[in-house]
Amino acid sequence: MGCLLCCAACQTLSCACSACAACTPKKSTRCANLLYLVVFLICTAVAVALQYWGAPAFHIYSFDVGCSDIPGIDVDACKGDSAVYRVSMGLALWFAGVSVGTMIGRRSFHANCWGFKLLALFTLVTGLFFVPVNTVDAYVPVARIVSAVFLVSQIVAFIDAAYHWNAWVVGRVFDEDGYENPRWMTGALVVCGTLSLVALVAIILLFVNYGQCTRSSLFIALTVVLCVGVTIWQLKTHNTDSSLLTSCIVTVYAVYLCWSSVQANPDTCNAALDDSEDPQAVLLGMAITVCSLGWTCYSASTREYFEAEDEEALVSESDEEDEEDSFWLFHLVMATGSVYMAMLLTNWGTHGGQRSSAQMWVSIISQWLSLCVYGWTLLAPTCLSDREF
Repeated sequence: MGCLLCCAACQTLSCACSACAACTPKKSTRCANLLYLVVFLICTAVAVALQYWGAPAFHIYSFDVGCSDIPGIDVDACKGDSAVYRVSMGLALWFAGVSVGTMIGRRSFHANCWGFKLLALFTLVTGLFFVPVNTVDAYVPVARIVSAVFLVSQIVAFIDAAYHWNAWVVGRVFDEDGYENPRWMTGALVVCGTLSLVALVAIILLFVNYGQCTRSSLFIALTVVLCVGVTIWQLKTHNTDSSLLTSCIVTVYAVYLCWSSVQANPDTCNAALDDSEDPQAVLLGMAITVCSLGWTCYSASTREYFEAEDEEALVSESDEEDEEDSFWLFHLVMATGSVYMAMLLTNWGTHGGQRSSAQMWVSIISQWLSLCVYGWTLLAPTCLSDREF
C-alpha cells in the first residue's frame, strides 16, 4: 500500500511541477517550496497509514529486526513504529541530499529536476524497508537530538512570524500619514483579546487536569510567570517592532509547549489519566509543525524588492545571492522536520504510546528557550543600538 501511495504521489507531483518552468524565478521558488511541503505531507500520510494499517501485515526479515526477536513486545505496534522511522529516515536523507544539490546547482536544482528527485525519494524510502537495522536502537537516539534542533528552528519561525504579522497589522492600523484606522485597530484588539482568553482558559485547564503532579504544577506556574513577565517587559519597551499581538502569539505557543510537557509527564500522579497515546496531541503537534514549516517555505522565498522608476520590482544582486544561499538551509530545516515527524507519531520513540520523560523535558526546555529568544529580541535593540533589527 505504501508503494502505491508513493507512486501516486510521484505522478501527481511530477504533473504539478511542470508548471514551475513557466514561472518567474521568484514564483518558481515559491512553487517549489510549496511542493516540498506537499511532499512532506504526503510522506507523513504514508507513514501514518503504514503505522496503523500496512506495516503489521509485512513479513520481511529485514523489516522485522528489532520487533519479532524481542520477547513480550507488541509486534504490530513495533512494526508500525518501525515503518514510521523508515519513512522519516528516507525523507530526511532525501532533503539532506537536495540540500547538497542546491549548494551545487543553486536555484536550478531547487526548482527543477523533479523526476530525478522524486525517483530518489521513492528509492530511499522503499529501500530502507529491506535494510536489516534495529531502528529503535539506531535511529531513535539520533532522532531525539535532531528533533530538539528542529524545535529550536520552530521557535525562531514562530517568533519571526509573530513579528511579521504584527508589522502587517500595524501597517494597516496606521496609514502613511499616521492616521489611525479604527476598524483595523478594533480587529487587532479583538485578536489580542481572543489569544489572551485562549491562553488563560488553557492555563486553568492545565491546573485542573495536571495540577496534582508537583512537577507539572511547577511547570504551569513557571509558564504563567514567564509569559506575564515578557508581556509586561514588551509593554514597557518602545524601541522594538514588537507589540501586544506579538506577545500574545508567543504566549499561546508557550502554553502549548507547557501542555505538551505536562501531558507527557511519566510520574505516577498521572496514573488517573489515560496512558494511551492521545491522538489529539499528535494532531495538534502535527498541525503546529505544518504551520511552522509552511512559514519556513514562505519566508525562504520572500526577499526585499525595491521599486524602480518604471514601478517594476527588482531584486538587488546581494539579495539574490542571499536567497540562493538560503536554499540549502531551507532543506536542512525540512530534513530536521522529517525526523521530528517520527518522534511526534511514535511519542518520542516509546512503544504503545507510553509517556516519555524525553518529550516532557524537550518540550519544557523548548518553551524556556523560546521565551528567552523572544526576550532577547526585546532587549537586543537597547543593548546593540548601533545595529538594525
